[in-house]
Amino acid sequence: MSQEPIKYGDVFEVSSEKHASKPIMPKDVAIMQSAENKELGHTPKGGPASIMQSAAALNRQFGGVGRDDMMDVARDKGVVVPQEDLLEGTRFVTESVGGE
Repeated sequence: MSQEPIKYGDVFEVSSEKHASKPIMPKDVAIMQSAENKELGHTPKGGPASIMQSAAALNRQFGGVGRDDMMDVARDKGVVVPQEDLLEGTRFVTESVGGE
């Protein structure tokens, strides 16, 4: 039974329809996890990489993507996880794939 793959726009707010319509792929998850670990020191439970991992696993299970698939934007422009310390230890974290 074939099912449409879960796309970025299905689970995240994405400004570009081009990126919103792309399926979440396993190698994109690995890049996001690496960026989160580098910047935050861990991959937050329930965070973007965690959500992406669940979506990519379902996409693989239903045949929407392959194990080594990666979105061209993630490969070419990378993933960024900047954070900024606000008042009294509060952090503001944004995450983006290819600037989205």
